Amino acid sequence: MAREPKPDFERYMTALRCQEPDRVPLGDWHVDQRPKEAFMGRKLVTLKDHVEFWYQAGFDYVATSSGILEPVRAPEGLAVKGEGVHTEYGDKVSREWAHEHEGVITNWEQFERYPWPSVEDFDLSKWDALDQILPSGMKAILLLGKIYTPVWMYMGAEVFFQALESNEELVAAMFQKIGQIQYETFLRVVEHPCVGAVLHPDDIAHNTGLLVHPRHLRKYLFPWYKKMSEVCRDKGIGHIFHSDGDCTEAMEDLIECGFDGFHPVQPNAMDIVEVKRRWGKKLCLLGNINLDSTLTLGTPEDVRAEVYERIRTIAPGGGYMVSSSNSITDYVPLANMKAMIDATFEFGKYPIELEEGKIKGKIWTFRGKPTAAPSQEKPSELDAEAYAAALLRVKPDLVIELFQKDLERGMSAPDVLSGGLIPAMGLVGQKFQSGQIYIPEMMIAARTMAATIAHFKEKLVASEGKARGKVVIGTVKGDLHDIGKN
Repeated sequence: MAREPKPDFERYMTALRCQEPDRVPLGDWHVDQRPKEAFMGRKLVTLKDHVEFWYQAGFDYVATSSGILEPVRAPEGLAVKGEGVHTEYGDKVSREWAHEHEGVITNWEQFERYPWPSVEDFDLSKWDALDQILPSGMKAILLLGKIYTPVWMYMGAEVFFQALESNEELVAAMFQKIGQIQYETFLRVVEHPCVGAVLHPDDIAHNTGLLVHPRHLRKYLFPWYKKMSEVCRDKGIGHIFHSDGDCTEAMEDLIECGFDGFHPVQPNAMDIVEVKRRWGKKLCLLGNINLDSTLTLGTPEDVRAEVYERIRTIAPGGGYMVSSSNSITDYVPLANMKAMIDATFEFGKYPIELEEGKIKGKIWTFRGKPTAAPSQEKPSELDAEAYAAALLRVKPDLVIELFQKDLERGMSAPDVLSGGLIPAMGLVGQKFQSGQIYIPEMMIAARTMAATIAHFKEKLVASEGKARGKVVIGTVKGDLHDIGKN
C-alpha cells in the first residue's frame, strides 16, 4: 500500500501519555537487517539508509542503541555460538548466547581486573548526525544498553543466580558498575535535541513469571530506572520498558519507576485485555502482535486480522501502539511485516469504531497460564511435601536425613528416589510455574537433588530390580532467557 510518509513524533508521545492521537502509532523498537533491506529493495549501509527505512515504513521515529547492549560479544569468549539457521530471506545466520554456567566475572578478582568501558569508549557520533539528518516530524529513540541482562550475562546465569543467595556483595557491585556506565551514557545522549524517548530492552521475566524475586529488582535494578525517569520527565521525553515474559508481578513497580510505556505484553504470557483494564490509564501498551505464531507462521490475512482485533479492543481511549510481541526478526516474512504496518494505518484512525469479527483470520488469543498435568504417580507413603521443602534448603543435609530415615524404615533406595525425591522435584516445579519461587530456588533444589543422589549412589546402583521404563532426555540450545521464553 503506497503512502506518503507523514511522521509526527507528537503522535507517539500522545499515545505514550495514554491519550488518543490522530491514529494508532507503530511501536516496534527493532527490525533486523534482512527485513529492512527486503522492504527497501536494496542494501542498507549508512546511518542515512537506516533512517530512510524507518521513514518509508511509516514510523514516527528512528530507534538506535548506545551503551552496553550485548555483552555476549565480549572478547573474553563469553559467547556460545550455535549452528547456523535459515532466515526467511534465503540466507543463513548464526545465533550467539550467553554461557549458562560461568561468565567472565565470577569473583572479586575478575571484577577488579575486568576492563570496564566508560562513556568515552562508546561512539556517540551518530547522535550528532541524527540531529542533522532526521526528516521533519521524526525523533530518535535511544535504546539504552541493558542493566539486569549484562549482569547475569557477564557472570553466567548459574553463577549469578547462586550469587543472589550466597554472594550478594558481588551482585550489588555488578549492578552498581553497569548501572553507572549506562546512566552516564544515558545522560550524555539525552542532551541531543533529536532524542524523543528512551527504551530499555532488559528482559526480567519468563513465560510464567519473573526470573528472580522482585525484591532483588527493587534493590538493584529499579532505582536506576527511577533516576532515569526523573531526567526524562524533566526533559519531556518518553520512557519505555521492554521485557518479554509475564511481568505481572512487576507492573506496579514499573509504574512507580516512572515508565510511560510497557512493551511488548507477550501474548502467550500476559492477557493484554486484562493488562489494559488494570494498568491502561497509567501505562501505554506497545506490542502483542504475536511473533511466535501470527507474524512468523501466519498469513498476511492472519496478521491483518490480529492487528484489527488489537486496535478494536485495546486502542479506544488511547494508550496503545501496534508492534510485534518482541521485534521484527529475520524469520518474519516481509509480506507479514508489511501487513502489520498497512493494517495499522488502515484501522488505526481515531475515533476507533471497529466491529467485532469483521476481519477474518487466525487470531492469537490469550489462553491462560499453563497448568500442571495431573500426576501419574501411584500413591506413596513417602512425604513428597517434606522432601520438597528440604530440597529448597541451601545445604542437602535435611534431604539426606529424610532419605536415610526412609531407608531405615526398610524402603529401597530406588523406591525412596521414585516415591519421594522425584515427586518432590515435581512439586518444586509447580511452585516455580505458579510464581511462588524463582530460578535461584530452582537451582538450589537441583543442586540439592544432585548432592543427595551422589550421596546415596552406591545404594542406588547396588539395588536390584527390573527395568521400570525409559528415561528420555531432551536438550535445547540457547540462553536461559530464550529457553524460558520459547
